[in-house]
Amino acid sequence: MTSDPSPTRQAGGVPAAPANVATVRPVEVLAPERTPTREMTPDLAELIRPRRPHDDLSFDELERRYNFNKTTDRRRVFARLVIKEIERVRAETGGPVRVLDIGCGRGIGRELGYTEAMGAHADEFWGLEPDDEITTRQGLFDNFQHALMETAKLPENSVDIAYSFMVMEHVGDPDAFLKAASRCLKPGGVYLFMTPNAGHYFTITASTLHKLKIDELALHLLKRGGEESYHYPVQYKCNSARQLRAQGRRAGFSEVGVAYLEAEGPHGYMRGPLKLAYHALRAKRRMLKHKSALLTLTGRMVKGA
Repeated sequence: MTSDPSPTRQAGGVPAAPANVATVRPVEVLAPERTPTREMTPDLAELIRPRRPHDDLSFDELERRYNFNKTTDRRRVFARLVIKEIERVRAETGGPVRVLDIGCGRGIGRELGYTEAMGAHADEFWGLEPDDEITTRQGLFDNFQHALMETAKLPENSVDIAYSFMVMEHVGDPDAFLKAASRCLKPGGVYLFMTPNAGHYFTITASTLHKLKIDELALHLLKRGGEESYHYPVQYKCNSARQLRAQGRRAGFSEVGVAYLEAEGPHGYMRGPLKLAYHALRAKRRMLKHKSALLTLTGRMVKGA
């Protein structure tokens, strides 16, 4: 069963990592074959324009608040968080900002516009995608590799901001993944990500079905009559605050922050009699305001100096 209950799920998640990953030595980054073409067009500005009260909150504000039904598309929230980080780094350093998209796929939730909007704010934009069958728009990235985070040829201490969207639930070896991310980040660099929250009822159900090896059957039945698409294998090894804080510290991150949000929730999967449960659980969310029970976990890790 897919880990992402949104009907606009990203197709470029990272599959399970190899058990033993060798240390990546610094390598020379090749110049792009063509000059990158990135521009913040009016259409992109409209795509990421805030529409609900919490669409434009900073990460710290999202972390403090109860973000149930206060945001629109989580892709919009995520793109704006990344752009805010870019602007912060540029203001603090005065220099160019290098951004890495991990598991870039066909865009954020299959919408390339969000990726283009973030890329338009970056001075250098790099992309990683493990699926050899997925290509990206010519000129979007300054440097692009078909590779896992764990095996990518990236210079150490070279990236200001790395991010991933709906990738962490597919990671097979969280320590190797996060150590590789930390290694390429500059001291003080930030890794931002969104992933399904392990404490949400949908993720708990999906994880249980996965362990029973009937998740794909359940997904087929739930989505019968709807759009069918391939879903990358899920692992659910780094989707809770407790896991992420321990894994982040082991990987060399000095700060690990976690925020939660939920807009429409898994409505696309709650069909027939499940609709009653869906609405009942939403009513519960309105009354019992437990942040850690919301669907989407947003993480922010800062590499130690």
